[in-house]
Amino acid sequence: MAKRKRRSINGLGLENVRPTSVIEDVSLAEATRSRYLNYALSVITSRALPDVRDGLKPVQRRILYAMWHDLHLSSDSRFMKCAAVVGEVMKSYHPHGDASIYDALVRMAQPFSLRYPLVEGYGNFGSIDGDPPAAFRYTECRLTPIAQELLSELRQQTVDFRPNYASTTDEPIVLPAQFPNLLVNGASGIAVGMATNIPPHNLREVCKALDALLENRDLPLEKLTRYITAPDFPTGGVILNTAEEIRQVYATGQGTIKLRGTYEVDPEKANTVLITSIPYGIEKDPLVQRIGELIGKGLVPQLTNIKDLSTDDVRIALELRPGSNADAALAYLFKNTPLQTNFNVNLTCLLPAAGAEIAVPDRLDLRSILQHFLEFRLDIVTRRLQFELTNLLQRIHILEGFAIVFNNLDEAIRIIRDSDGKADAAPKLIARFDLSELQADAVLETKLYRLGKLEINDILEELAQRQKRAAEIQALLDDEPARWQIIRTELKEIGRAYGDDRRTKVDGPPEAIEYRAEDYIVDEDAWVIVTRDGWAKRQKSFTDVASIRVREDDRVGWVYRSRARQTLTIFTDRGMAYTLRVNDIPMTTGHGDPIQKQFAFEDNEHIVCVLCHDPRCLPEHRDIPQTPVSLVQGTLEGVNGANGEGTNPALPPPPYGVALTAGGKVLRFALAPLATVSNRKGRSLVRLDSSISDDVVVGVEATDGTENICLATRSARVLIFPVTEANVVGSTAKGVIAIKLDSTDRVLGFALANKMREGLTVQTNRGATQIIRATKYPVTSRGGRGYGVLQRGSLDAIIHEEATPIPPPEQVGE
Repeated sequence: MAKRKRRSINGLGLENVRPTSVIEDVSLAEATRSRYLNYALSVITSRALPDVRDGLKPVQRRILYAMWHDLHLSSDSRFMKCAAVVGEVMKSYHPHGDASIYDALVRMAQPFSLRYPLVEGYGNFGSIDGDPPAAFRYTECRLTPIAQELLSELRQQTVDFRPNYASTTDEPIVLPAQFPNLLVNGASGIAVGMATNIPPHNLREVCKALDALLENRDLPLEKLTRYITAPDFPTGGVILNTAEEIRQVYATGQGTIKLRGTYEVDPEKANTVLITSIPYGIEKDPLVQRIGELIGKGLVPQLTNIKDLSTDDVRIALELRPGSNADAALAYLFKNTPLQTNFNVNLTCLLPAAGAEIAVPDRLDLRSILQHFLEFRLDIVTRRLQFELTNLLQRIHILEGFAIVFNNLDEAIRIIRDSDGKADAAPKLIARFDLSELQADAVLETKLYRLGKLEINDILEELAQRQKRAAEIQALLDDEPARWQIIRTELKEIGRAYGDDRRTKVDGPPEAIEYRAEDYIVDEDAWVIVTRDGWAKRQKSFTDVASIRVREDDRVGWVYRSRARQTLTIFTDRGMAYTLRVNDIPMTTGHGDPIQKQFAFEDNEHIVCVLCHDPRCLPEHRDIPQTPVSLVQGTLEGVNGANGEGTNPALPPPPYGVALTAGGKVLRFALAPLATVSNRKGRSLVRLDSSISDDVVVGVEATDGTENICLATRSARVLIFPVTEANVVGSTAKGVIAIKLDSTDRVLGFALANKMREGLTVQTNRGATQIIRATKYPVTSRGGRGYGVLQRGSLDAIIHEEATPIPPPEQVGE
């Protein structure tokens, strides 16, 4: 059996072939560094950043050059399939895939992407709605007239060329742009470690700025911004920056442009607002969808509907609710939708480096960009004149040969007739008339009919004209100021031919208009329900309190009828008050949400009271004599004495609330300051006694000033006194003594009663119930020890009756 032939490592069986390369040890860090730097440099210079001279990225430059040079798609030629353009560019200049080429082509054809489109498209090239373009086999294109101004001087050897990627043809390093396309159309791109985001500008303004800079080469930026006031976006809008902010952006090459869409009231429908422009780079359909979602959720109550009526122009109709404020609605949309956005300016581009083919990236200011363009134009104009002069001198040289021969025409004809052909005649003419090879060749190529006297006169006239023009060009080449004058003239012509009015207004910061949060709430009426365990919800209606759905082992604690714009304050046993808007409570027939979800409660912090600030839910304050009341800040102990007489004229206005602590302190406070929405940490209302370890707030109630406070303690002592004996405080306070307690005794709770048979229901340790009311116990002053209600035993708990809807259902039409 034959042995199997051993194969080499490379699997080819060439064991004796020596490798042509040597493997060397290389540092991984060094190899990674060099390769990544090469990749980064390639992305920066060949992909993402535009050139300061023509404002184009390589792919854009190659597309325009291929359309102009290879496919001859001028602005007056027929349209050609985009597939042909993409194929030609990929074949000869840009081997990076058809998708990237077509995307760049499409963007140059979109009037909402470029201020002055460079490609004229035929077919679906996408829309401002965000629709994608059709495939390149369906669309057609050709150059726009202004794009030809970027290319028209190529045939005059105004720029350098380099071999393409395959070295089969040449491509221009830069286009001889006749206008600063970098500023006019802007650019955006992300490279490695850097990015660019240059806004578009108005061509007419840029040309005027260049003219002013040519007039005074030391013109400062402050005066340049008189001509270029701000970017000019193709989609219009309003710029909200101040003039100083815009100047700072242009001075540093970076900053933020605040851009907002415009709107107006429909002249035909007073209840309709029309959005007439949207910010640059924002897609219209997602914007309309976002506004519709906000309207559907009721977050913009001034609006009832949105319709997109756009055709060629943006026209988005917003239907207003009768009597609503359009400015308030738009202010909310500006804040919560892309109808107002920021354009982050970054004037980074590639600068030509002396003696190097690869440009260098840098961030420039506005003045530097204009200066670089002017220097580029001077070089282009100089090379254009040199090219024209070279051609003129060549033609003059030929014409001079014709003049010499025509002065001796008979002899020249004889020499030619005696010759054996062109190769024989040329040396003889050169020797006889002292001609050059070029002149002799031109004479021999001349047709016989041109030997007449009229033709000779035409040649002599042409010679004189070309000599005159050559002298003019030489004078221009010797006179730099004259060449600058040519540049000024050409810039003015470009501005007149293609310039237009601004589309983006510069209004500066809008007037500060304050809108309350309530302006954006649908002020609907509903029942607010809070359980004893702190779960809250809203319901449109209910049959009775017992039918309200709550969690197991929970019960309804408070029921208020309130409008959505009103607020609700939650009081806890830690002496804190938390206020939220009624609109923030979920509308549901389920269990609702826990109040603790919206606030930062401490561990084991419990709700003791909920008060609604809807006027229908607050007691009407009555003018009751305030016997021992004083307004104090901080601790109330000892102010005006325990039974001080007189009132304080600086009392905060009613209505009031009253709070009682387990340590036997009572205080009154104004409810109005608590009506504003608090933060998650709430507001401190009662300062608990630090000497009592288990001191808490046992209850809070709203008072109209006519009630008596009925309180009970664990040791079965009760006390009833007028609510007006509790001092009114203006800030966090301990309160005054309501009842004197033994060291181990604590207040269980209290109730407000303004009728003789109303009172506080308590439960004894034996399970019996008692009602503490004025028919059983006398009304006294606060500060006493109270009356005992049990000879043996204690009081265990306060019995809360079923929650009573406030106001009663019959008063609200339920």
